[in-house]
Formats: sequence, C-alpha cells, structure tokens
Amino acid sequence: MFKKLKHGVPTARLDFLREVPMLSGLPDKVLARIDQHVDEVEVPAGRTLTVEGTRAYEAFIVVEGVAEVRIGDELIRQTTRGEMIGEIGILEHTERTATVTATTPMHLLVINPRDVEWLFDDATLAARVQENLVRHHNNVR
Repeated sequence: MFKKLKHGVPTARLDFLREVPMLSGLPDKVLARIDQHVDEVEVPAGRTLTVEGTRAYEAFIVVEGVAEVRIGDELIRQTTRGEMIGEIGILEHTERTATVTATTPMHLLVINPRDVEWLFDDATLAARVQENLVRHHNNVR
C-alpha cells in the first residue's frame, strides 16, 4: 500500500504514523526510525491476530480494515484506523488480554518488540505508551 521513496520513508506511511495516537507529536526523525522496524502485512477476514491468555510476540497498527475485540465470548468493540493491537501484552510482558479477529481483510503494520525496545527509553513516548495502556485497559474492562 505504501510506496517506498527513493531515499527513506514513504511520505504516506510517515503521514500515517503521525495519525497513530501513541505516536502523534513525535519528531519525523523518530517516526522514520520506527518505520525501519515495522513490516506491512495483509490478512484475510477471519484471521485471528491475538488470542486471549497467550503470550504476546508482536503488536499491530491498523492501516485498513476492521477487527473485533473479544474477552471470552463478549464482543468489547471494533478496531479503528491507527489503533494499536496487542501492545499491552508486549509492553507489560503479560499474556494477551483479549482475542482480536479480523472481520474484514486488513492491512497492518507489525511491530516486533525486540526491534523497538529503544523507543521506550524516550520519556515522551513512554508517557504516550502509558496513556495508551490506560485507555485500552478502560476500554477492555
């Protein structure tokens, strides 16, 4: 979906990363570094992205498409563009708090926590991560 520019980050992907609530307000230099550590994937409708109670190995950012978030059998909500999925488990080193399943085909950015540990040394981003975790905990419960 995002076309790479000759020298660096695709402008459209950088613009998208600016829209992600957890990343908004970060300098372009930091966003460009984040971009170096994400992979783009397409997943079909019906694909399970996270399973409640399992270990977290990656997080996702929704570029396009919708997934449903369930705790047990209860539908909690649907995801939106720019939302991070699965970050609670990787940031808090806990099991997944919900099962997330694509209800439409999805375009995602995948973040491997080993690739971006350096991000959480930044005080501004660490504060955003904490805000995001609180928001998700409130939405999940």
